[in-house]
Amino acid sequence: MTRQGAANGGRERTGRARYRRPALTLGCVVACLVACTSGAAAAGKLFGLKAPNAAKAANPKKTATSPRRSGGGGHQPPSPAVQKATASPGPSAAPARSSSHATAPPSHQAPPLGVSRTVPDSRLPGQVGALFDGSGLSGSHHCTASVVNSPGEDLIVTAAHCLGSTSDVFVPAYHDGVAPYGVWHLQRIVVGAGWTDDSSPDDDVAFAVVAPLDGRTIQSVVGGYTLGIDEGTGGRVTVTGYPATSQDPVTCTNRISSFSSTQNEIYCTGMTGGTSGSPWVIGDSPGTVMGVIGGYEQGGDTSDVSYSVAFGRSVQSLYEEATSSGD
Repeated sequence: MTRQGAANGGRERTGRARYRRPALTLGCVVACLVACTSGAAAAGKLFGLKAPNAAKAANPKKTATSPRRSGGGGHQPPSPAVQKATASPGPSAAPARSSSHATAPPSHQAPPLGVSRTVPDSRLPGQVGALFDGSGLSGSHHCTASVVNSPGEDLIVTAAHCLGSTSDVFVPAYHDGVAPYGVWHLQRIVVGAGWTDDSSPDDDVAFAVVAPLDGRTIQSVVGGYTLGIDEGTGGRVTVTGYPATSQDPVTCTNRISSFSSTQNEIYCTGMTGGTSGSPWVIGDSPGTVMGVIGGYEQGGDTSDVSYSVAFGRSVQSLYEEATSSGD
């Protein structure tokens, strides 16, 4: 929005018309002599001249570049980099209307429901991390996963389309090229037959057994979420994930709704390529994961609306298979 002001930065002074009258000729001559001896400023007042205006200060604008729409946070990242909105209006600036796709900068105040923001390093949940290919931190992260509580303390959950082989590695709380809890290798991947045979959207969930690191299990190091089955769509859900073109995760909270009998959906901006597998968490300390970005269109066909398989009996069975001694 632009603000319009007077062209000269103030009120325009309208000069009054001056009429010549013979009876006033002598008075005019005297007035002119007085004006000449009192300087240019008085002359300016006599003839209605206006002083030059000061240059008007520019009105700065705040802009936010919104992420390009991608294939719903799928395995392949979008080509352009995701740009974050980092500027904020000054105290006298008019508030700018943000893009519906924009990701807000970190803030101590919670953003509106459905608006994603970058997670500050100090608030990164240790249970959530990025999935890299076998080259580890020297490669690129393509999906997101999270630790779930299990008897062996060694299990992560993500979308089935995120895991192709055990060569992938999991980096919890990854940020800015740093692996604060180390790089963890996968030992075993568990997916349903519906995904293996037909890549069914209703089976786009996977568990992976994580190998110990320095003699410790992943859950003992970073903790884990409770696995939630048949949680419904009643409460608020927080989604945290790693856009493939960013070195920091984003998070968003909103209410979810039922998309179909087997799929749920959530409106959250900025969930671009790389956020597939991001946990849908309800509750606190640390909470319950009741979904992951995936399912329909491998998570959605826009960056603003994401989907998840509704965790039910089939996911429970998959979890039981993953926690059995099958390796």
